[in-house]
Amino acid sequence: MPPLSDKITKLDFQLTPKQRELYDATAPMRLGVGGVRSGKTFCALMFGLINYVTTFPGCDILVLRRTFRELESGAITDLRAFASVDGRPIYKWNDSKHIATFQVEGHESRIFFGSCTHNLERDILQYLGQGYPFILLDECAQFSPDAFELLISRNTINPRCQPNPKTGEMPSPVIWGCTNPIGPFWLYYKSLFVDRKPVGVDGAKRDPDGKWYVDDIGERRCVYDPAQYAVSHSTVMDNPFVLERDPGIIARLNGLPPAKRDKFLFGLLDRVEGQYYDCFSPEHHVVNLRSDPDAIVWQPYQSCWAGWDWGMAHHNAIYLFTKALVRSSATGNYRMKTVCFNEIVTSETAQGAIVSMLLKKLRLPGTNFPVKLAAAYFSHEKFSRQMEAFTPADVLSRLLREAGQCSVSPATRNRIGRASFAYNMLQKGDLVILDTCPEIITSLPQLQRDPDRLDDVLKVDNKADDCYDGFTYGLFGQLGTRAKPQEQQDRERIEAIADPLARHFAQFKATMDRDAAQAPIRNSWESRLRTPDGKILRN
Repeated sequence: MPPLSDKITKLDFQLTPKQRELYDATAPMRLGVGGVRSGKTFCALMFGLINYVTTFPGCDILVLRRTFRELESGAITDLRAFASVDGRPIYKWNDSKHIATFQVEGHESRIFFGSCTHNLERDILQYLGQGYPFILLDECAQFSPDAFELLISRNTINPRCQPNPKTGEMPSPVIWGCTNPIGPFWLYYKSLFVDRKPVGVDGAKRDPDGKWYVDDIGERRCVYDPAQYAVSHSTVMDNPFVLERDPGIIARLNGLPPAKRDKFLFGLLDRVEGQYYDCFSPEHHVVNLRSDPDAIVWQPYQSCWAGWDWGMAHHNAIYLFTKALVRSSATGNYRMKTVCFNEIVTSETAQGAIVSMLLKKLRLPGTNFPVKLAAAYFSHEKFSRQMEAFTPADVLSRLLREAGQCSVSPATRNRIGRASFAYNMLQKGDLVILDTCPEIITSLPQLQRDPDRLDDVLKVDNKADDCYDGFTYGLFGQLGTRAKPQEQQDRERIEAIADPLARHFAQFKATMDRDAAQAPIRNSWESRLRTPDGKILRN
């Protein structure tokens, strides 16, 4: 029987110039992105087969995709079509474990084909008990940053792997992603590979050489090196083999709706239409504490705050937030995140009733920890007086202060700012929502982009819009780039005063100033016609 190396030379396949861009690259992390049927997955699979499986005896590689059905119709079909000579496969196939085994210099080299059996990302953990010098992550934009970073940690040489018999060298680890420019985590991969910048690293600064550094206890530490990343963009028009076999594919793709045509035919990287929060994934952003009580570690000393959209003809939507340690579903590690832990969505308009509902919700879930709000960001238009002496903000602030809570503060008027801020938090995995907040979980996937201002959410007259407003008022108000409410500034300044007597008088003065600012404005004629007890004299 001829050796496997001789069989490999007889494999009937060729690479296009676009495929060669990544095949010949030297970066350990590579991304093939673009339209459908451009040969991205095929190129990566052939790279792993030729440069790892058949070159290094005992070498194992991993090919991952979200579902097995997609894996079978993609990479597995490619293997069966091209890894054969004279109609016979050059490997043994284990149908139950989905492993292709190749005999190389007396050793078994294997390709593990993996998927998320239950469509949950943590299912990939079953494949990560060992290292793989080559990993192909197909449709990688369906996998979260946590999953990608976990795979990078497993992108090492497996113990069974032997040196190349001809050169004596060991393989260099490579992780290769393929995707269309869609999916809940596309922007994460776009930032790393296309925009050439790190994701989720606070305080990082770019040097002229393109590297990004952070200051780590007086030492400069490189957190991103663009030389480690390579990207290639391709479309079906770069794949003459598909065009020859299926000449009508361009016409079919061109007939899709514009947004899908731009992604699937042209592979446009920045074109965004339709659903705004396409990065929202219940698997990664929703936590069920009943099924997993240890998913969140509450820290009672963390500030809690609220976002509140007030409506008379619409719904009142209130959302409660805090910071807490949240366990990753992929790695099991805990990380500090913002948690939306309660919501109130009601058509009730009586201020006293709504405040009563809010007070009943002010407790961290599953604990006896009461919540004292640090801030409540309230619909900014409800601070303006029209004909009435007291605005909804005035009345609610008084009721909240009587209950020992803070007054409401005006929410931002920056629609685009709060929309994009919430998107970035979801995309970076910095925000989770408890499943006991079903209204916002249902609302986020419904929100559409404004066709006239693509950076904004389309304003519509429904409950989802009310929930969105309350939710993003809270997020942007507390965490966005804006000035803190005056009440919070006063509180922080007063708490920093060491002398108790001076702190007492500073608190007294701040209270008097706040009450004076919130007192209703009276015309001079009203003051002259009022009795000492405040009643207006009438004829």
